Amino acid sequence: MNLKKSAIAAAIVGACVSSLANSKTLVWEDNFDGDSIDKSVWTYDVGNSGWGNNELQTYTDDSANAYVEDGNLIIQALQNDDGSFTSARLKSLGRMTYKYGTIEARIKLPDLDAGLWPAFWQLGGDYGQVGWPACGELDILEAGMADALSAGTVNSEVSGAFHWWHESDDYTGQADYGQSKNLIDDFGSSTDLTEDYHIFGMTWTPDSIVMWVDDEANEIISIGSEDPAFDEFRQHHFLILNLAVGGVFPEIYANSEITAPMPAKMYVDYVRIYDNDDSSYSTEISLAEDTAKTGDIGVFSEGSNLSESLQLGTDTELYVWNQNSMSATVSAEAAEGDEALQFDITAGEWFGMGFWMHYDLNLMNYENGHLNFKMKTTSSQTIGIGISSTGGGDAWVDLVDGDDTYGLERDGEWHQVSIPLSKLGVDFNTISQAFMIRGDAASEDFVLSIDDIYFSESVEKTAPTGVFSLYTETAEANSTFTLGTDGNLYIWGDTLLEATQTPFEGEESLSYYSSGAGWFGMAFTADSYYDLSAFDNDTATLNFALKTSSETTFKIGMKSGSVSDIGQQWIEFASGSDPYEFARDGEWHQVSIPVSDFSSEVDMSNVIQLFELLGVDGDISDIEIDDIYFSGGSSDSDSNDNCRPHSHKCHPHHKRHKHRHGNCTPPARCAQGPRRH
Repeated sequence: MNLKKSAIAAAIVGACVSSLANSKTLVWEDNFDGDSIDKSVWTYDVGNSGWGNNELQTYTDDSANAYVEDGNLIIQALQNDDGSFTSARLKSLGRMTYKYGTIEARIKLPDLDAGLWPAFWQLGGDYGQVGWPACGELDILEAGMADALSAGTVNSEVSGAFHWWHESDDYTGQADYGQSKNLIDDFGSSTDLTEDYHIFGMTWTPDSIVMWVDDEANEIISIGSEDPAFDEFRQHHFLILNLAVGGVFPEIYANSEITAPMPAKMYVDYVRIYDNDDSSYSTEISLAEDTAKTGDIGVFSEGSNLSESLQLGTDTELYVWNQNSMSATVSAEAAEGDEALQFDITAGEWFGMGFWMHYDLNLMNYENGHLNFKMKTTSSQTIGIGISSTGGGDAWVDLVDGDDTYGLERDGEWHQVSIPLSKLGVDFNTISQAFMIRGDAASEDFVLSIDDIYFSESVEKTAPTGVFSLYTETAEANSTFTLGTDGNLYIWGDTLLEATQTPFEGEESLSYYSSGAGWFGMAFTADSYYDLSAFDNDTATLNFALKTSSETTFKIGMKSGSVSDIGQQWIEFASGSDPYEFARDGEWHQVSIPVSDFSSEVDMSNVIQLFELLGVDGDISDIEIDDIYFSGGSSDSDSNDNCRPHSHKCHPHHKRHKHRHGNCTPPARCAQGPRRH
């Protein structure tokens, strides 16, 4: 962010009386009164990309970095033993947006001296389509700036800012890569803003934007209701709350230079939006349920069963990414209706295409549904099928010759392909490309035809109670996860090789040693999401038998939801400090982990990876796992306790397994969400 005064500061039109003195009506609020962050309103950016500002922290969704307590949202920056930092960045992208009105947040800032950068701000809802700064940015609160640090007033000053795309050829302000205007006027104050709560607000109308602190207006911009230069500020915006560490705002770029006390807490008492009760316009609030699609949604389909079909040119566009290797035509040889897509692919170069959305498509009701299409080809080429989201990246499934898991055969005839959307981990509230194809350079020319592309809604989740067997030969379980039917065991990146089995019970176990990749991992991944809410109680446990003689650190985890690194919890097993009385003596030990140790981060109503093993630093010489099951799942009609049946009857059809590769990947080591510039 450029902190210099803009050459167009004349657009600021002098202080005026705060809109707090005017009539207004509350239309939306989050008072953070519950026990947890409202996931229907807020999601997270995660990762350590620097976020376009050379920031030092890693953003997480961990409850240590963002949580609700005593009616406050608390965003907490922490310093790790190695000197690195973690914090949180919450956003309402795809969940809640608004247009016009008065917004305010009651916030208490942490001690900012030196290196902290708290912010309350918003971006235009078309961020996924036009990027920054063309989407527009309004910074209602930023604090911790370098100038205030130098002046010794960092805990008494905040700033507001406006950013937008500047299209004029004669603009010479050169703010933010020459693409936006940055209008900043510091809110000077003799009050220490870290000692108590203050109200940071903005009044946004079709004609002007006013920013203020504690009912005192300090920064105003005239946007003119007819001026096309400010169209970014005539659309819905989503909210962001974050606490950054270091970066361009405080001008601190090394961990060792951060001297602000840790842990550092930013308290948010509430966020409220008001209608200004002006007859010429009104405040618009849009919630996810307002824009969510239902039924079968066609991407390229003429099916009669569709609830809605996306229209080329209006809702979406078809883009071929590499014109040298791929050309698209409409074919009369359709699988249904009158038209199909035919792609002529030339050998020697990668190929790809995508249906790019004009807006973020809200498929929140489809996370447990399917992507369906008809395809025909004779090529043995591996074909990647993907979707992309603004709020959670892209995800791909490879259609591999000889594997008809999803229905494709390579005989030149039409085949129905159906991919569970659980295999495509993105933010389904913000789909930005509804269907994509990619492939490496083919060895010979080939033709690929596609038709009848549509999404079908979520299927009902399996909701076990009592004892839920994942990998065990115990017959008395209330319900069972059957490999090959309900999901599979995936070895990540060929990092584990099978070793001699010495089962804890029954006839089979999971016995491995590292392949030498320097890391290793595996997971029991379901084909559709599981509702394990019955196990979200104080007595339920995840149980398994475990043995190793290796001193290598590893983690046991669970994963919920569709976005990488969100809704995941790991429990570390480290030599010398192993939890749950586990010992590294090469003997079997039964481990019982309270489900509550996972559920603070994992949404137990929406679990996709039921049991994970991960080692990120080194290889492991031996590890064996057996007898994996959940117990203590309560239900309305049955009060199950934590007791487990003791009879062990052999059911080899249950435990027999095949390792799968390439469909389900480990957590991203450096996930990146939307960047702030």
